[in-house]
Amino acid sequence: MSKIRWIVAPLLVLAAAGAWWLRPSGGASGPSIKDVAQAAGARAAALTAKSIATEDLPPEGTRSLFDHLIAQNDVLPYPFDKLVDLVAKQSPDGQRPLTLLIPKGRSLLKAQADYQHPRLLMAADFQAPNTGAALGLAPRGQLFLGFVENAGEIEVISYNEAAGRFEFQLVQDYREGGVPRIVYARRAICTTCHQAGAPIFPQRPWNETNGQPETAAKIREARGSDAPYLGVPIGNPLAVPERFDELAEIGNFLVATQKIWIDACADDDACRRQMLKIALRYLWNPAEFDAAQPDAQALRALQAKHWPADGVAVGQKTLPNRDPLAESRGIKGWFHDLLTPQSTEPGARSNEDLDAFERLPKLPAHLDPLTPRPPLRVLSAQDIDGAFGLASMITDPDFKQLEAAAGFKLDTLLAAVDRTDAALFAQQPFSRVKMMKGLLAALGAKADLGYCCLDTKELSPPVALGVPPLAISAGSPLKNFEHYCFACHRGNPSKRLNFMAGATETETLANLKAKTEIRDALDWDRYRGTDKANKLMPPADSHQRQMLEADAAKNPKLLDDMRSTVPALFDF
Repeated sequence: MSKIRWIVAPLLVLAAAGAWWLRPSGGASGPSIKDVAQAAGARAAALTAKSIATEDLPPEGTRSLFDHLIAQNDVLPYPFDKLVDLVAKQSPDGQRPLTLLIPKGRSLLKAQADYQHPRLLMAADFQAPNTGAALGLAPRGQLFLGFVENAGEIEVISYNEAAGRFEFQLVQDYREGGVPRIVYARRAICTTCHQAGAPIFPQRPWNETNGQPETAAKIREARGSDAPYLGVPIGNPLAVPERFDELAEIGNFLVATQKIWIDACADDDACRRQMLKIALRYLWNPAEFDAAQPDAQALRALQAKHWPADGVAVGQKTLPNRDPLAESRGIKGWFHDLLTPQSTEPGARSNEDLDAFERLPKLPAHLDPLTPRPPLRVLSAQDIDGAFGLASMITDPDFKQLEAAAGFKLDTLLAAVDRTDAALFAQQPFSRVKMMKGLLAALGAKADLGYCCLDTKELSPPVALGVPPLAISAGSPLKNFEHYCFACHRGNPSKRLNFMAGATETETLANLKAKTEIRDALDWDRYRGTDKANKLMPPADSHQRQMLEADAAKNPKLLDDMRSTVPALFDF
């Protein structure tokens, strides 16, 4: 018996020492997402302007940049690499967005990602030139996507210029054979991690990402190939996560700038005009800008009249670096594997599955994005960061256009600010597009410029998370349309293409039958190989077309059955 004690006692001591050694350096484990969600709304509100909406759906008459891009493309591309291609096509030189792989991350869907099927991140990073007819698209720091293939879900963080906020969206059932749905997520859940209502990203050296050679090697080993995963390289230079970090910072400062513009100037038109003048003066010659010049001091004096008593907080987008591979390396890793029970929980398979997420092992509090983070900075009335924020929202092509319209005279440009429509300086979000039109009009230049992504008249109503998919009865003629057509024509942000909408099966079927063009669009035998072939549905390069081609080969009556649902003919 004494021999057993001599064996067991050291093991217990060793286990206790290991447990102490493995204790989280930041204290306890992270909090519950449900508990944090109750306070998340108040915390996010403290970091955003008072007049910025906090509801899940975007304010009426506004939409996310993502919605606009999908609507103008007509369809949501599949698979994910085609969606990345769509964003690349918006760039004037075809520059591909930044992409990264994160196999062991911290998102709500983290349990569905692994080294074989890592989470994909994408961020747009370009400014399109202006033309004589339109202002260019500027999604830099305004569009982020995260995709987990095993979950079949894309998480979207996309700026809404008219509302002055980022929208949180999901593309659900984004998988082969699925029926994708674009919905607006629950902000209270999203802001448990995205605490400023903006993108977040870890600090260097970004060990979670494939910017680190060890992580890339582990992905390569798991996949058994060096071939890109859904178009994303297995390995990336460290410059890629570094740029991601910078883009996330740009996004966060958009939120802070709106708070300064709206709250720090209150109802003072002169304060906002002065802030814009400082932004333009800075852009005129950044190298020689003097933050102590009289105009800047005048802005400080105006800000001091209205500045919030507790300052303006700039949200903290940075998470501490986490190294998942190091957690299992060396003697500490041995203890970790020995003493940490292996979870058999599958984890959340969608952003609606919070209970499954809660059952996963918690991260140490200091690594958990759910842990409340203090602001990056708290600005005072003596800070003129709002002007720098406005300057960052005006693109290089914008400023060149303003310079030319002002005859390359700074005084002329600054004087135009005083003549610009007062409505643009009301206590509401700053819009780059609206302000550009206002300034150009004040300068006597052409101001009726188009813009791709502001007008919502041709968009279908937004859909909130939690609205159940359409219930279709057995044997309904809608079944085939659900399988091959709903992905493009039900829930499409484009009103023109959303013709299979409807709250009930009866309403949806009636809308479908009213679209008589469908009958000819499915008449493949008649129009294939003719100059009308591009009118056939689904589109020739779509995943749904491939599925319908394969199924029609097995069932020659399939297309006729679908066409018979629509009673009338349509002449191309």
